[in-house]
Amino acid sequence: MSNFQWENVLLTSAGFFDNDEKPRAAIIERFASMLKKSYKDAKVLFIPTAALVPGDTMPEYVQFCMKDLLLLGIPLENIFSYDIDGTLTEQEAMDFDVVFFTGGNTPYLAKRVKETGFDKIIKKMVYANKVYVGISAGSMIAMTDFNVDNLIENSPGEFNGLGLIDIYFTVHCLPGTLPREDLPRLHVPLTEDQALAVRWDGYELV
Repeated sequence: MSNFQWENVLLTSAGFFDNDEKPRAAIIERFASMLKKSYKDAKVLFIPTAALVPGDTMPEYVQFCMKDLLLLGIPLENIFSYDIDGTLTEQEAMDFDVVFFTGGNTPYLAKRVKETGFDKIIKKMVYANKVYVGISAGSMIAMTDFNVDNLIENSPGEFNGLGLIDIYFTVHCLPGTLPREDLPRLHVPLTEDQALAVRWDGYELV
């Protein structure tokens, strides 16, 4: 995947807190160990793009995802919201400690990431051991290929992701869901309370 020994990618199914603001303690603990600084000093690049599909925007969901960061104690003024449009430079991005992707529409997010060249910036952040956090769709674009539902491809590469993890996983699974065996890669089903901590040489279920 890379010659860089990166280790700070956290792919969650549903974020740090549940709908009742109950913390998902193991996931938060892993995030803290990746961040290596206090929450009040953390600078976060917040990416709501997956939830801002033209004609189908979900502003309430964006705020729900933002609340995850605020509940941790990250100051609002330390969170910069960026709806991927190609204006953010690599130098500006590297000033942040965390890049945080909301959930939403995975193919739309992947398309925006690739057509703006933001995929290259994301990878440079990851290789520099900035922390990558995804919720749902924001996690799924980290796969080499996120076409885990065997959708009909309309164009070559439509379901290609960032290639940070070379397995299939699905999010929002019920406890006890069994891995699928009909896919060309290993499959991991994630419940709302689970995440994958990913590094250059593999992953761990959190």
